[in-house]
Amino acid sequence: MRTAVLPTPRVPDRRERPLALATKPLLLTMTVLCLAGCPASIQDAVTGEVEAPILPSQTLTATPALLASGEDRYTKHCASCHGVTGDGAGEAAYLLYPKPRDFTRGQYRLVSTWETIPTDEDLFKTISRGMPGSAMPSWGHLPERDRWGLVHYIKSLSDRSFEIPEPEEPAKQFASGKGVIAVPEPPRETAEGEARARELFTKGCAPCHGATGRGDGAQEQVDSKGRPTRPRDLTAGVFKGTYDPEDVYRRIVAGLPGSPMPSNPYLHGDDGWNLTRLVLGLSSPEQREKVEMKRYRLVAVRVDEVPNHPDSGIWRSAEAASLHLMPLWWRGNRPEELTVQAVHDGSELALLLTWSDTSWDHTVMRPQDFRDAAAVQFALSDDPPFFAMGQRGGKVNIWMWKSERQADLEPAYQDLEKVYPNIGIDSYPNFSLSPLEQPTRRALTLDSDPTYVTAWGAGNIVSDPTDRTSVEDLVAQGFGTLRARPLTDRAVTSTGVHSTGSYRVLFRRSLTSAGADTRSLTPGRSVPVAFAIWDGSAGDRDGKKSVTIWQEFVIGG
Repeated sequence: MRTAVLPTPRVPDRRERPLALATKPLLLTMTVLCLAGCPASIQDAVTGEVEAPILPSQTLTATPALLASGEDRYTKHCASCHGVTGDGAGEAAYLLYPKPRDFTRGQYRLVSTWETIPTDEDLFKTISRGMPGSAMPSWGHLPERDRWGLVHYIKSLSDRSFEIPEPEEPAKQFASGKGVIAVPEPPRETAEGEARARELFTKGCAPCHGATGRGDGAQEQVDSKGRPTRPRDLTAGVFKGTYDPEDVYRRIVAGLPGSPMPSNPYLHGDDGWNLTRLVLGLSSPEQREKVEMKRYRLVAVRVDEVPNHPDSGIWRSAEAASLHLMPLWWRGNRPEELTVQAVHDGSELALLLTWSDTSWDHTVMRPQDFRDAAAVQFALSDDPPFFAMGQRGGKVNIWMWKSERQADLEPAYQDLEKVYPNIGIDSYPNFSLSPLEQPTRRALTLDSDPTYVTAWGAGNIVSDPTDRTSVEDLVAQGFGTLRARPLTDRAVTSTGVHSTGSYRVLFRRSLTSAGADTRSLTPGRSVPVAFAIWDGSAGDRDGKKSVTIWQEFVIGG
């Protein structure tokens, strides 16, 4: 059992951290395909993080033009989850946990004031960074002015006053102050301070977060809207607000309004700092950094020959980027990272996706079974639509690899008798066969006339057992609009391998596209790309999945 907490030095916030252009260790690998659309100045780009500061360079006050800009950005990027009116009941809300914020109430989790009112900078930082531990993504790639527009527009959705009084320190111990909480200078680290922090944690934090901070205390909790919630596992390094010590201090003192995490004005001062050090000491800097939603530039390097297998040695020459995966229905046991590599030979592109998954879920015949899968999503415009399946008028092209379709190719189509060996199957005539060759009561799907296998007979490509591919080429423009591209235009191929507790999936496609709803790829130009992973053993299917934010994909010269 962990009883001691190591002192943690001050962690610089993202303003102070240098841009990490070196790629992270490879944990997941996926093959990725892309489309074109950016300036020629990226001709010599390399794979690496794209800087997206979460703090503003200036403060913009509300103007009619800024509010109009914010409304436009809100409609495009926020309404699908938070709802058109901001009530938190968007069309995607049923897929998300925790639920989207209800802006009409004017109540926010991350605040820096005694009155639990967010400052404009609180809102700006949350929009820019996103909120790890939820499905709120980072919007740091948006221009700073657009983010200020969002700040003022979401404030306009509530009748609550956002006026913040002038700062005033608490008049006495255990009392609250006024205005922005002034974070005092941290005391010197001592054994007495560490012992005091452990005492405070045991009395005030352990009942919910557990004796070792693993979130295993009181489990039956609800938020201010009566929705189930649970205490944070502090050892996982997932912080809704930034893990800058001053921000953690304010979370401890101000609490998280609307959640079971209360305000604790009595901790203002040395006790707050001692507890901040203890909480940060429960996780490592590497853990905390890994859940930050960062945007990467992914560059497909040129090679002499495009690989035709995920385990080809050619991948050793391709740079890798490890992307944070965000489960839309948040859970602790989740795929955390996806590693992406890309190469091209001037005429064809190959993308390799790698991620950790200890279970090989490759059948979907029983109602309780769900497949593993991976998808690459490309925006069809340089200004990408909503990152989850696009939106009306903003199409996306999706390549989706499915584990059970891969298993159908190796060595043979998986029919029902694989799961139900004693099944009795109704037989129907097959007019392509002679009377002596007619199927019997144990006839399998491939022996049947498609007319009597209704989905196959109707031309549904998902139900076609003769389709010898593990990937689907799809197009969407919002929820409920997913469609297959015509088979005559499909040019994507894919191969997936599962071994040693991980998947490696290769996608290949010509740089030039065929038909509508796709894009040709041009060296030296970029296209927005995003990824999704499904873990069948966790019940992932359809909209229950883990996703990345939009990344920048470049075909290298």
